[in-house]
Amino acid sequence: MATKRYDPTATDFNGRYARWVAALESGTEAELLEATVALPTLNKRVLAKLAAVDRDEPDSTVRAERKRVLVLLSEMNANQAARLRERKQAEQRRRDRTVRVERRVELPTTCARCGTKLKEVKPTGRPRLYCSPACRKAAYEDRRAHRDGAVKVQVVEKLVTEVRERLIEVPHPRSDCINAVLADDDLMVSVIWTLTALVRDSSRKAYDPGQPKFESLHLHARVLSEALDHRAGIGSRRTESSR
Repeated sequence: MATKRYDPTATDFNGRYARWVAALESGTEAELLEATVALPTLNKRVLAKLAAVDRDEPDSTVRAERKRVLVLLSEMNANQAARLRERKQAEQRRRDRTVRVERRVELPTTCARCGTKLKEVKPTGRPRLYCSPACRKAAYEDRRAHRDGAVKVQVVEKLVTEVRERLIEVPHPRSDCINAVLADDDLMVSVIWTLTALVRDSSRKAYDPGQPKFESLHLHARVLSEALDHRAGIGSRRTESSR
């Protein structure tokens, strides 16, 4: 069964992250070690990104929020990888629980009248009983005349393969949709435009300043705006240098 979507509130991410920041500021090695263990995705790659933010971001408020987002994203990505592994394991369990029942019946390989080996015996369709039309007709005449040794052959079963499968429904993880949007630049722009329209709509009370997550949304939008301004500055410098 797939796990639930990652929820920072349920995992007390803010508390664990605040403890780690406090341990960094206090310099207590034992506390820093325990706080770091509580953030299992703080690997060398994430620490390098945090150091880059310390180096490049002059605003302390924005710097602190960007660092928190980096650590949060590292946990979300790790959670998505775990969900993918669990989904593959669920698929494997479904395949393991598939029941296959086979019943094999030997079809004739020699002519029912003369004993000649039959050619091109096929497992599907009407089984071949005689080597030629002449043998088929001769067998029919023997049966009609009730001659001794008359041959009557009836194949009542052929090769049958039955597959009975018990399906195990695997919930569609929301992370698949999120990853699909993140991988498509056009969809990402569409999401930003949609969010802008929702914030401007005064009837949408979820985006009012009094809501708990308003400050966080406001700060993230500011970080995004500064990133776009920075990107625009780099583009203008490239344009001037190419002239």
